[in-house]
Amino acid sequence: MTMNYFDMHSHILPGVDDGCKTVEQSLELINIHLKNGVKNICLTPHYYSNEISLEDFADARDEAFEKLKPRLPEGVTVCLGAEVYVSKYLFNNSDISRACYGKSRYMLTEFPYNSSFTGKSLDKLLKIRDNYGITPIIPHIERYPNVFEDEGTLEELTDMGVIIQTNVSSFEKFFRRNRILKLIDRGLIHILGTDAHSLNRGNPDLYLQACGFIRKKCGEERLVQMQKTAEEIFSSAL
Repeated sequence: MTMNYFDMHSHILPGVDDGCKTVEQSLELINIHLKNGVKNICLTPHYYSNEISLEDFADARDEAFEKLKPRLPEGVTVCLGAEVYVSKYLFNNSDISRACYGKSRYMLTEFPYNSSFTGKSLDKLLKIRDNYGITPIIPHIERYPNVFEDEGTLEELTDMGVIIQTNVSSFEKFFRRNRILKLIDRGLIHILGTDAHSLNRGNPDLYLQACGFIRKKCGEERLVQMQKTAEEIFSSAL
């Protein structure tokens, strides 16, 4: 059976953030994904809630997507979302659903990398979950050293329903890869993303390589479970 692959974090949408600048650059990355059999892609440009209103960001994102949409190749399915930098200003909004993945109640939530998800950072995470009814997804967990090396905190976050994402580019470094694989094996990392900005930053070609490492070290069943988790989020967004 052919596996259904999902890139849950990318900066492929053109002209919105520090990712792709043109539609042509976006299509180059999308076509790499298609060549590798990755047909489901989340477009999650940075949303800095301390710099711009959610309404202005979402309008700019939607406008960019309208330019890309007519040129999307056959066979690819995309959903719009955001990588949300969580600041106190985010909570000035009574409704933050436009920053979620499409129609879903899942949100990619970025915090300062020194966060330990205790104190204020944990309060914000819980506020997103409890006050807005949105499931937070923490991107590229390997960039949070206080948490990446603390399995107890990762277990607590997972028990809270928080979803943890890792970047496929992080599998290129041996020691980091081994740590990521250990956490995947324990069920403490749940989904994959490229965090693709360009061919030189998060190249989509690395996606299947990362899946190969997971399959070899953690087993086919674990990889299938990760893709099923991604599919649940993706499907709820459409």
